[in-house]
Amino acid sequence: MSATADRYQEPHPPDSAPQRLLLVCPSTRLVREAVAAGFAVRVLADASLSPDSPDSPDSPDSPDSPDFPDSPDDGVPASIPVDLVDLTDEGAVAEAIDVSVRVHGTQRLLAFAGTAALPAVARTAARLGVTPNPADAARLLGEPAAMRALLNGSRHSYVPAAQARTAQELPAAVEEIGAPVTVRTLPPSARTAACPSGAPGDRAYLVERYLEGPEYGVVTLTADGMHRVVGVVALHGAWHPSSHLFPAPLGERDEAEARAIATELLDLAGYEFGYAYTVVVLTADGPRVVRSRADYPDEPLASLIELATGFGAEAELVQALAGKPVDVPTADRYAAVASYRLPVGRLLSVSGLEAVSELPGVHRVHFPYASGDDIPGQGGGADGYVLLSAESTQTAAETVTAAGRLLRAEVSRRPDHL
Repeated sequence: MSATADRYQEPHPPDSAPQRLLLVCPSTRLVREAVAAGFAVRVLADASLSPDSPDSPDSPDSPDSPDFPDSPDDGVPASIPVDLVDLTDEGAVAEAIDVSVRVHGTQRLLAFAGTAALPAVARTAARLGVTPNPADAARLLGEPAAMRALLNGSRHSYVPAAQARTAQELPAAVEEIGAPVTVRTLPPSARTAACPSGAPGDRAYLVERYLEGPEYGVVTLTADGMHRVVGVVALHGAWHPSSHLFPAPLGERDEAEARAIATELLDLAGYEFGYAYTVVVLTADGPRVVRSRADYPDEPLASLIELATGFGAEAELVQALAGKPVDVPTADRYAAVASYRLPVGRLLSVSGLEAVSELPGVHRVHFPYASGDDIPGQGGGADGYVLLSAESTQTAAETVTAAGRLLRAEVSRRPDHL
């Protein structure tokens, strides 16, 4: 437990809201917003991040977690108690939450960075009555097989699906659904449920009918069971092959259908409070949910919304927690993020970054490698991006094209990846 706990003097909290908060793996910006609003804040952080780590919540150089846009100001105030726990140890997590409630008077728990779906977090918080969400709400949103069963059972966003308890069962599951399919590896908890007698190293899979159509990300903020759509993002392929755009240039009917299916899923899961991010495919047969989770979208998508609307995700969450109306943002411009994808190998040289940063409307150029760095073999994911704003979709597309033309990276393919 934190060495600051005994000497920490909690501020007078607001009268009309839960007073003492336990924030699990929050962004530093969220902590500061909650403190500024008068809440008495305690942080539960991953013990694998030392206090001196740049990702630690009490590090002065800490960036925000992937849940929210980057913040330029300092880290968590030193007076805020931070308890460290091994998030892989369910017993330790449950005990830390229990102590926070019994000893420190925690009245509300909010979890971030994927921790809302951890069984020890969700079940302990529900048992102690410090969360408005049912114990299984975050799991029903985020675990692929659970989400698909929930939707298919209600006939909302129906997609043919089958589970394969082992790799040997995959061909039969694919044949049952019929090609083309999407195969998802299930997390350990879902694998155990699918095959209780399976060996520890076994993998289970969800096989679904492949959904063809443009993808859109629906961002929602729920308070007291009321779901408000913060916005809809056009994802890769819906607007541009390598870029996301906010707000999505959707027709009225398509946007209404995307919003409706996302909020219907939240209703089915019993989700009562917090952000959710749901990806919807607009197929020829109507909208279908691809995936969802009880979190704000990761960077750089999070910054798209803030850039286009000025929406402060952390500030609005704290306001909702205090019982104040949710302020749904209105975009006064378009914001786009263009991704750079590099092949596996060693980066020999890169040029054009400065020229890209000087393009009109460019706000951020993120390129995490330097000459001589190895590009990891993670399936060729997005290794960098350019964040920009524009007055029209045409101008945004022109800037994306210009950025792609200016940046040049030479990568040497390693023999083991040829």
